[in-house]
Amino acid sequence: MLKGEFELYTEKEAFCNCAFLAALANGNSLIHGVRATPQITAFAAYLSELGASVNVKDDQWEITGVNFKCKENLSLEWVGDNFPHQQRNRKIIESLLSGTPFKCEEKIAVNDSLIRELSTFGAELAWRQDGFDESDELAKRMAKLQGIKNERKWICSIPPVHSLLARDRFIAGDVTEAAFFALAASLIPDSDITIKAVSLDASRAGIFGAFKRLGANIEFAARHERGNDVWGDLRVKSGGGLIGRRLGAEVLSTCLDEIPLLAVLACFADGETILKLPAWAFDICKPVLEAIYENLKIAGIESGIYEDGLILRGKAEIEGDGFDCKNLPILGMALHILNKKAKGKKEIVGMECVESLYPGIMI
Repeated sequence: MLKGEFELYTEKEAFCNCAFLAALANGNSLIHGVRATPQITAFAAYLSELGASVNVKDDQWEITGVNFKCKENLSLEWVGDNFPHQQRNRKIIESLLSGTPFKCEEKIAVNDSLIRELSTFGAELAWRQDGFDESDELAKRMAKLQGIKNERKWICSIPPVHSLLARDRFIAGDVTEAAFFALAASLIPDSDITIKAVSLDASRAGIFGAFKRLGANIEFAARHERGNDVWGDLRVKSGGGLIGRRLGAEVLSTCLDEIPLLAVLACFADGETILKLPAWAFDICKPVLEAIYENLKIAGIESGIYEDGLILRGKAEIEGDGFDCKNLPILGMALHILNKKAKGKKEIVGMECVESLYPGIMI
């Protein structure tokens, strides 16, 4: 069983967005309560290369910004470019650095922390939802009768930004790590844990709603809002009756990183679970889905990859041994719990990647 409180590493992507803008800003910004993973620690060197002064003491980062006086041809590899939100963020940063306006439209708001950080650091921008209210059935029917497409979209408009103001910031705990502890507590009998200061950003933390849809016993023990930030403590208990569900693209678009953890929870749900990925995400996520499928076969789980995602049928008791995470850290975390439930005696192949991402996380 698991008992007690768990503290998390700081959410990496949100931290890097915040620290980068602090490095561009005018003045000294403080980021409090940082529990740094190796990737976050390494980001200090990047900020120094940009020209910012970085002073790390205990859990506080003090960043003295360059007021946009940074070198040209700045590397943006840290942003990534596989997912649409990463491509959007690259274009935003390129617009910031070149002093040009930015505008985009998206059907679903996913991982919008950079946009919210920009607002927090004083940039004037618009980030709004446009279109019919999905809950207004009359408006939907009238639009259908008139041949009007009932499509909602998020519109982002950022005029040229010439200065950012230094801020004091707190970045909440890592969603993926929190989901790992929530999975463990949901499946290990007699567990009752509190996970402290978890990011509850609706555009990123969809995994907790997905867990609850499957029947996991998760409650908000505390909830905090400050400016554009939302975080809270999660209380997770075992013993909830897990039920297979169909989870669609809108839900999964906010928790693609945690698909392996969600799949392992579904292994113990009564009935069939269908994970329907967004169309744009399938090819990106296919190697992970294939690795999940191979390991579920070892565990004796009926499963399959179809044109939109993953389908599997849960069972009460699972046996299996010889799992391989294929050097995919989040899959390794999920298999760690599956291996415990299956009473596997062999070590999972490739688990070194988990330790390099989240040192000391294994329970």
